[in-house]
Amino acid sequence: MFLDISDDQDALLTTVSAVLTRARSRLVLGNGKASFDLGLDADLEKNGVLDAASYPEFGVSTAALVVHEVCRSASIAEVAASAVVRPLICPDAPRPLAVLTGDPAQAVRFLPVARAVLVLSEAGASWFPISADDVEIVDAYFAYPTGRLRNPERCLARAKAVANPALARRLAQLAVAAEITGVLQGGLDSVSAHVTDRRQFGRPLGSFQSVQHRLAACASKIAAAKWLAFKAGSASATHTDVVTALAFAQTMVDPIVYDLHQFLGAMGLTLEHPLYRWTYRAKLLKSEFGGASRSNRELAELAW
Repeated sequence: MFLDISDDQDALLTTVSAVLTRARSRLVLGNGKASFDLGLDADLEKNGVLDAASYPEFGVSTAALVVHEVCRSASIAEVAASAVVRPLICPDAPRPLAVLTGDPAQAVRFLPVARAVLVLSEAGASWFPISADDVEIVDAYFAYPTGRLRNPERCLARAKAVANPALARRLAQLAVAAEITGVLQGGLDSVSAHVTDRRQFGRPLGSFQSVQHRLAACASKIAAAKWLAFKAGSASATHTDVVTALAFAQTMVDPIVYDLHQFLGAMGLTLEHPLYRWTYRAKLLKSEFGGASRSNRELAELAW
């Protein structure tokens, strides 16, 4: 597979860039632990970029690139499930869309703002609409708005089964992989700007070779993960390709987040600097679908 961007894909990503520029112009960074940009979310939907996966000239690989670009932003919107999963699995489901895997009583990201929930389990896949009355907000530090279902049994009782549960799971795994690459790239962009401006020993931090080497290593890993996700979204991709992208993305979270925080003097561990908007999201995403160890075991089972 050639990892070239077509003219159509480039035009779509240009639209995404314009949407993100408008979001940056109204972004106000406070000390809130969770955030959701309603304006960005609505703008993405209005411009049609979340439907790319359903068009032959774009497909799932383009949707993965859209997710990557949007998740680079400090403004948070529900894009991964809506762009990668919803168009092909549950196009009738209202969005924002939250994804629930595992225990129905667990805390789920985007649930406080969601209008529908996609449920993935060993029994299959289904979705159901929700309202604010169905959700209890959870006070969490992962930057995403987080909540849990007040009455999971009542919600699941109105669920509608999807036609292809296996495809639903693969697309959800790919969506998480693409989301990880985006949030880590956003964090790297923020740190790169910091080491360019921050001076130490009379020189910008970014001029020291040891800093350059470690950030270059981070950039290489993120780029590799991005293109693995792009490849996993192609028409010829297999389940192994998808799990490879997810396992690699989840495995690289910890070492990259460590470096990003270290080059900010650990300041990004607090809410005083916007780095948490990327790294805290990455820390939660690395636990999706059982985490890197589970994803690597699944990859081994598929490969051997």
